[in-house]
Amino acid sequence: MLDAVPVWTFSSRTPLTQWYGHVQLLPDHVVGQWFCVDRRLGSPAWQAKLFRPNTFCRVDSGVIVASEMRSDGPWTATFGCYGISLESGTLLWASHGSGIRGVLARMLDFVPGFTNEFRDTPHHVEGGQVFCDSGRVLDVKTGRCQRRVDPDSVQAHESRASIGWQFYNTGMEKYHPRVAAGRGVFLRHAEGKEGVQRGVFKIAAENEAGDSIWLFSVDQLGRHIDGNFYSYRLAPPFIYLVVSDEPRYRPHPSQKHVVTPNPTRWHLVTLALSTGKVVQDFPLGNSKLEECRIEDVDDEGLLIGKSSQELCYFRRAT
Repeated sequence: MLDAVPVWTFSSRTPLTQWYGHVQLLPDHVVGQWFCVDRRLGSPAWQAKLFRPNTFCRVDSGVIVASEMRSDGPWTATFGCYGISLESGTLLWASHGSGIRGVLARMLDFVPGFTNEFRDTPHHVEGGQVFCDSGRVLDVKTGRCQRRVDPDSVQAHESRASIGWQFYNTGMEKYHPRVAAGRGVFLRHAEGKEGVQRGVFKIAAENEAGDSIWLFSVDQLGRHIDGNFYSYRLAPPFIYLVVSDEPRYRPHPSQKHVVTPNPTRWHLVTLALSTGKVVQDFPLGNSKLEECRIEDVDDEGLLIGKSSQELCYFRRAT
């Protein structure tokens, strides 16, 4: 469960994340896009304005590896690979280089149909090396290309997704329909794709043979949930959910097929993985907010983001 009072609260001058990003819990730091906070005290280490990089990949050897996500009309794509100092927030290197060469590479990137290695993006990071989609392997501290490998081998590498991500992806075509959550419990989403679209959210727990152990529906709480990754997280032996008293959006008063934000009060709910029962339920403040989301969780704590610019860290007891 969680201590109901946050250890600290941090307010960012800018949004906590960009695009589909999440604030990341690291052993000694908390990193968003782009700021760094001391994990123990919540005191800011730095906040930086970085023009291109806006997508967090991973931290290795004191370097934040990032990319740039960009959208132009019908397409959304990632571009380039960047190294940012975890200590200072300084941009250390860019995979497309600097000076005239870097400027020309960036100009080519704006042509969607033109492919070049400078558009290359990080696939995974390990052992002080950045493995790019093209097969280039970069030194994480300098960004220099050390060697090349078969791009197929890079794509075949299975990233070590957290158990929370695995559960979120259950039922999708390339993933298994359920996830092993430990203690002989397997979880799956029980509402189906159409159910999610209608706001239904159900979790089914089964044993290895597929026999039902328990079934939980957010309807039991009389509250609402978005059903996206930021609204629930599996972190054994618990499942954490951020739920609201009212839906996040409501129909526009005069325009058909248009919705408007609906500020509401939010709660953090904890389910016991073994029983599916609610073991903790407390409000995330008394103010009505447009959004609350789970940013990250590990064995020691959980991060809640409020209305894009406030961050709360709760101590976790397992």
